Amino acid sequence: MRPIVVLLSARLCGGATHNTYEAAAAYEILHTGSLVHDDVVDNTMQRRGQESVNAIFNNQAAVLVGDYLLTKSMRFISNTRDLRLLDLLVRLGEEIARGELLQLQHAYSIPTEEEYYDIIRHKTASLFAVCAMSGAITASDDVEKHRKMEEFGELLGLCFQIKDDIFDYTPSAKIGKPTMNDIREGKVTLPLLHALEQATEAERSETMDLINSHDITDEAAAKVLSLVERYDGIGYANQQMDRLTQRAKEVLNGFEDQVTKEQFIQLMEYVKDRKL
Repeated sequence: MRPIVVLLSARLCGGATHNTYEAAAAYEILHTGSLVHDDVVDNTMQRRGQESVNAIFNNQAAVLVGDYLLTKSMRFISNTRDLRLLDLLVRLGEEIARGELLQLQHAYSIPTEEEYYDIIRHKTASLFAVCAMSGAITASDDVEKHRKMEEFGELLGLCFQIKDDIFDYTPSAKIGKPTMNDIREGKVTLPLLHALEQATEAERSETMDLINSHDITDEAAAKVLSLVERYDGIGYANQQMDRLTQRAKEVLNGFEDQVTKEQFIQLMEYVKDRKL
């Protein structure tokens, strides 16, 4: 999906160039490397329905593989000889690391909704924003187009993460990794966050006691899921994706290429409606 964002952005801003393809390859490889590292940090044994690298080998091998992929992504950006793209890559590394640290900071606590968005903006949406802006930079020198593509990419990335957070509270979802995993890691994401805001003090206290026990049994997970369902946390998260999608469509209004705009809108709708 990330290289698609790079390519569509370039097309919307004037047309793909050789540097467009270098950037598209770079960010797909970088994303893959970041997933390998994430599985080590989160101690995840499955990725896309298969054993993760750390499960097959060990954490040491997985970290090294992730490092190798991240270095290869830098090589593709270096091939462009465009300092603007290099600056974006450096900024992205800072953003993702900051997002992960913010997530650790708020683990086993109830963040505000603003804090939740700050976390996902850095750890997930920043990559989509950089992909969209990179595509624009490779196709045009129009700084306003760069800015609009960056904004669109961020909105797309926010939707992507919210959908992932919904999946975690959808036990029937076939997403290739365990569900109800976030609460086992102390992460309170949007569906549960909304439910806790609506819940009684006793319900909030009981839920946080379960999460802070650091030993979420299937029975405890079922209780948390029941709370999310009772206060329609998933419905609320879906409403927020609709709001972000509307904003994204408004960002695209200033562009003339109707075909590519429609493709971007279809991509946004896919992110909202995807099953994996």
